[in-house]
Amino acid sequence: MSPQAQRGGLAFKAGLVLVVAVLFIPFGVPRFLAGGDPSASVSRVQARFFTKLCRDHGGTPAVRSLTGSADSQRACTVRYGGQVYVMDAITPRGFDDDTAGFQRQGCSLARHEQHGAGARGGAREAFVYHPDTGVCEHRS
Repeated sequence: MSPQAQRGGLAFKAGLVLVVAVLFIPFGVPRFLAGGDPSASVSRVQARFFTKLCRDHGGTPAVRSLTGSADSQRACTVRYGGQVYVMDAITPRGFDDDTAGFQRQGCSLARHEQHGAGARGGAREAFVYHPDTGVCEHRS
């Protein structure tokens, strides 16, 4: 191979490396090449989504530890009348209409049971369902 052909091949390779570098620099090195954990960025996006959804429904994002475990779980809390409630309808995947429906059903059942207890002279407590948060508030 002639020296001129070797220089042409070297120039082509250098140009190819330059083109590849220009393509990678704006977008960064792909995570599979960098050895990064792709789930870490997904987790951050989900955390931002959860926080925004919680605040949009009037709640405060919190982290609570699971009973008997070192693990923790995101929670959305809301304060009504001096009590703090966990918004079960706000989940990492979004506002869960099914869970909110079960909360509403439980609140309605608690109201009916309370009416029966009130007729027998028991302590009177009110149960108020808040559809925007999916929380059943207990009022004394």
